[in-house]
Amino acid sequence: MFRLLTIGVSAALSLSACSAGEAQSAKTLEVTESLFSGQWVNDRNSAVTFTEKDGLLSGFYQTALGQPDKSKQFPLTGFVEGDQITFTVNFKGYGSLTSWTGQMSEDDKGVYIRTLWNLTRDVSDDKEDDDLWNSITSGASDFRRMK
Repeated sequence: MFRLLTIGVSAALSLSACSAGEAQSAKTLEVTESLFSGQWVNDRNSAVTFTEKDGLLSGFYQTALGQPDKSKQFPLTGFVEGDQITFTVNFKGYGSLTSWTGQMSEDDKGVYIRTLWNLTRDVSDDKEDDDLWNSITSGASDFRRMK
């Protein structure tokens, strides 16, 4: 009888823990789905709009640098895992692609995304042997929510 009761109590506790865990996961999932969504601006004054669903990222990037018209929005695609993010923008028509990878954090100014980025620009085939590695530029940018 004691064994049967112990098994019954253990099973009930396990089910309760499972249910609580699922409820916690559901809450976490809801928060995660909207963690990055919205408008952000980086330290170079470029703006990005993220839409996030099920870990997939889409949106638009509006650069404040380089040749493109500053009002032009370039589509982006990427991924989110928890507070980590990676996304790529094709600056179509301008001969470059840029990818950012980073993580969300918080300081005394609020929430921000700290990233490292790599930009590659097209090098003509006849110059690739000499200039290919020079075609890649790397840097860092922090993004903060637009107010």
